[in-house]
Amino acid sequence: MPGYSDDKIAPQERAASSTHLLFWLPLVLISLGSCSLEPVELRLHPPATGAADAATLQLIFEQKSRLRVVSAQVDDSRSGLELLANREVDLALIENSSPFQAGVRVVLPVYISVLHLLIREDLDFSDPVQPLRGTTIFINNGSPAGRAFTRMVASKQGLEEGQYRIVSELVPGETDLIIYFGPINTRNPSWYVPGYRLYSLDYDDTERAMSSKAIAYLMPQMQPKVIPAHTYDLPGNEKDVHTVAVDALLATHKNTSVNVIYELTRTLLEQKPRFTAVAPAAFAGVREDFDPLSLNFPLHEGSRRYLARDEPSALERYAESINLLVYLVFLVLTGAVGLTRWHAHRKKDRVDAFYSRIFAIRMRAMHEPQEQLRIELRQLELEAFESLITEKLAADESFRIFIELLTRAMAELERDGPADSQS
Repeated sequence: MPGYSDDKIAPQERAASSTHLLFWLPLVLISLGSCSLEPVELRLHPPATGAADAATLQLIFEQKSRLRVVSAQVDDSRSGLELLANREVDLALIENSSPFQAGVRVVLPVYISVLHLLIREDLDFSDPVQPLRGTTIFINNGSPAGRAFTRMVASKQGLEEGQYRIVSELVPGETDLIIYFGPINTRNPSWYVPGYRLYSLDYDDTERAMSSKAIAYLMPQMQPKVIPAHTYDLPGNEKDVHTVAVDALLATHKNTSVNVIYELTRTLLEQKPRFTAVAPAAFAGVREDFDPLSLNFPLHEGSRRYLARDEPSALERYAESINLLVYLVFLVLTGAVGLTRWHAHRKKDRVDAFYSRIFAIRMRAMHEPQEQLRIELRQLELEAFESLITEKLAADESFRIFIELLTRAMAELERDGPADSQS
């Protein structure tokens, strides 16, 4: 423009650009921050009857973390383990007795899943050898632990699958046995069906092959458990009910984000009092001091990192050993440097001795025969080179000076020799 120079326009443009940058930068930072705070949704396989549901979990997660747990809409006939392996859900409660499935990882044990064995009140279950013969069995929630328990007990009784029957639907009054694995929850025994009673696995008659202790030995992930008398106001619990139990594990897929599972683990452990206040039966087993080696599935890396958060790092664990190693290396290096210097000093002392012998010969040249002195110089030269070959001397600047002195002394004797013979 006329009357305005580029030098005047440029600063104004730069000032305007800086103003725009200062205006937009906070907005960008706010938008990025809001994106990072967006809740992460996790699809939970509907838990077993009597355990906590997704709504119970979300009640605390929405307040204490950036996680959002929702109930997955899936086929109830399929197990949580299968759905996890196929990535159709993000979280599922599985039993520690379930067979290993590639890709499945454990977050934490959450509660103890106890076997509640119900038998029809009018069922004749008195056969001491094969009480399961001819019975129909309903396994609540399709529990893998329930199926494993049934197969193991039937096998001990010498029964094949055709001699007893597992049914997919419960028909009250017709189905003989109901098997339910879940927490001891006196608030909500929704698994109970009228007309049935709790059955205890321990009897004086050991031929029944249904002792809880024997089952625990045959299925190491299951442990003997006692439901104390009058825990439930249900038939059969007028006295102690001996049964078995297995850990229920909150599991996920190995490809679930490490940061998400770290946050999930942190929330479950730090907010355990809140969870147990809402659903004590479902979260009583949440703890940090469990043994990962007792699990049928590996820990997820996110859980592993949270549980190891207070453990010393490798550098801290081996700090003393590293300090000792550094000290020893320093001693070795110091000793090596000292030895090298001492060895070099010895070589220098030997060269100095050769210097002194050359100077002595030169002093003797004033009153001794030259020929004899030349012979001594040649012998001195031969001795010096032998020391050089055997590494008693170093081929360094000191040796070069020695050669120059030797050469000069030889030249002086050669120069003065004829004059002495003429005289």
